[in-house]
Formats: sequence, C-alpha cells, structure tokens
Amino acid sequence: MKNRYFYLLVFGFTLFLLPACETDFDVNASYKDITIVYGILDPAQQNQYIRINKAYLGQGDALQYAQIADSITYDTAIIFAKIDELKGDVVLQSIFLKPRRVQRSEDPNSPFYNPQFPYLLVYEGKIPTPAAISGNDTIWIHTDHKFRLEVHNKKTGKLVTSTTLMVKDFNISRPLYNPSKPFIKILNKENQNTVKWRAAVNGRRFQAVYRFYYKEFTGANDTTYHSADYQLGVVKSQRTDGTEDLEISFSGSAFYKFLSSVIPPNPSVKRLPWKMDLIIAVIPDEFNIYLEVNEPSSSIVQERPEYTNIVNGYGLFTSRFVKKRTFNIDTEMAADIRNYFQSIDGSFIVKQ
Repeated sequence: MKNRYFYLLVFGFTLFLLPACETDFDVNASYKDITIVYGILDPAQQNQYIRINKAYLGQGDALQYAQIADSITYDTAIIFAKIDELKGDVVLQSIFLKPRRVQRSEDPNSPFYNPQFPYLLVYEGKIPTPAAISGNDTIWIHTDHKFRLEVHNKKTGKLVTSTTLMVKDFNISRPLYNPSKPFIKILNKENQNTVKWRAAVNGRRFQAVYRFYYKEFTGANDTTYHSADYQLGVVKSQRTDGTEDLEISFSGSAFYKFLSSVIPPNPSVKRLPWKMDLIIAVIPDEFNIYLEVNEPSSSIVQERPEYTNIVNGYGLFTSRFVKKRTFNIDTEMAADIRNYFQSIDGSFIVKQ
C-alpha cells in the first residue's frame, strides 16, 4: 500500500551519479493541492465529524512540517463542506459542516504535536431531528438513505465528493435481552457462551466486545468505577442483504482468566461486579476494504493496491452502526467472580 493519502506523505528517492554526467534534480515539483478526507457517519450520534486536511511536501525534515498547522490544514475561510441526505437522487436535507478545533492530547512524542497549536481541526455537522426512536435507542440518520459529502475549495474551485450507504439496524438473538430484567450469567466453566445475531443490511465486518464494569471501594465514601473490554473477535458476512445468522463463542473460564489478567491484584480494596455491555459494531464494504488493504502483511512484497472512495482526493467517507445492550450481572455470576478472585487477592465481594 503506497498510503499516498495519509496526512504525512514521505517521499524517498535514490540519486545515482554516473561518470562524466552532472545532473541538477529538484525532487519538489510545483505545488499541487491534494485533499485528504476521513469521515465515519454514525446513526447513534447527533453530531457527525469529518477530517478535511491536505497533503504536503517541502524541503527538509517532513516531521518538522507536520508540526506546522498550515502544512496539513486549510484556511477554514476557503472551505465550504456539507453532507446531503439523498433518497434516490432527491436531496432531502443538507447538513452544513462548521470548523471546530478540538484539544489534542499532550503527546510530545507525536510528530503532529505542537504546543503552540495543540488543536485538531475537524468539521462538525449537527443533525436537527432524529430519524427514529426505538426504545432507549435514538437513531439520528435515516439508514435507508444515501449520504453525499461535498467539500468545495472556494479559492481554487476544487470540488471533492464521496457517497456512502448506511448500515442498518440488526437484531441480537443471544444472549436474550429482557428490558425489564436484563441479567447476564457467565460462569467460570469450560462451557461455551455464544453471542448470536442477524447480519445487518449493508454490513460486511462485525466486531463484538463484552465490556465488564466494576466498582472499587477504597474508603467509606470513596468509590471509583472501572471497566475492561473482552474482545470476542471479528466476523465477516458473506452477503450484505441481512439474511445471515452470525455468531461468536467463548468459554467462561477464558473470560475469567481475562479478568484476572487485566484487573490488578490489590487486597487493600473491595470490588463489586456491576454490569456488562455487549457491543457489536458493524461497517460496510468500503470500510472493510480499506481496513483489509491497510492490515499488516507478512509478505516481503510491500506494494499494495491503493484504496480510496474520495473523488478528487484521498481518504475514506463511510459509515458504521454500533449496537449496545446493557446487562445487570446475575447473582450467581457475581458469586463466581468473588470465588475466582478469592485465591488472587480476595478483592471482589457480592452485594448484600
């Protein structure tokens, strides 16, 4: 993969000097505007964010250029950006994107970190009204419609566009979820616990995670909240028409072993199992292709096909759908966690 559309483009060359031949060669060609766009639409969020940057090339150390805001960002006054919601070819509404500067994390080791300009420039669009409300879930983006991104450079007249389908909602059939009694029970046994769901329309790659929450007590009124993510794995559907049943299985003993590996032993505190989230995220074809192209390769051949769905630029404009179910921890499971940690640090208790 050439990765020409990443924010930092590093060009290398080898200069061969031939006998009796003298050549003056300037590696930096005349300036060319190269737009880099990244955006992932999420139906669960009212605010949507798009990165709009530019590639650069200059004399000297490229990492030094990375710390100069003008090297990778456009003047916001010349950028007009919007997302059109399309039903067929009809524009139902336009979501206009406004520049927003987000504080960067203070990471002096990052080549992009500049303490004089510690901001990340994004373009934010706010959806005015929800598309649907289902129980406790608010869906802000109509998943039956397509969405088109347009980025217009008012200085050069350049127009950058891209269109994406939305991944639709889907059903989780196992574990069973009862909103009035949402309990989960995973015991320290070798038996298999299965997560099962129906594939989403337009969905290609699914990633499932169990997020375990617990409370930690260090004093009479001192309570902190912690979590740990148990990665169940990734499953790819064979079709995108939403007709497949997909599943992932794991043993209860493997889950308990994971908890003991990520929760630091501390016999001076008391911990209480609290709740668990089942989170399944799904992405469409173009996002899956992008990830596959950029996955680490064991091949000694480093040249890869280049993938972008941005017209007149590089990057990715796509969507995802994240479904979450929150469960209370069953009393038998809470007791099993306490018993398991008894030989480690005795930190877990059960609610009286």
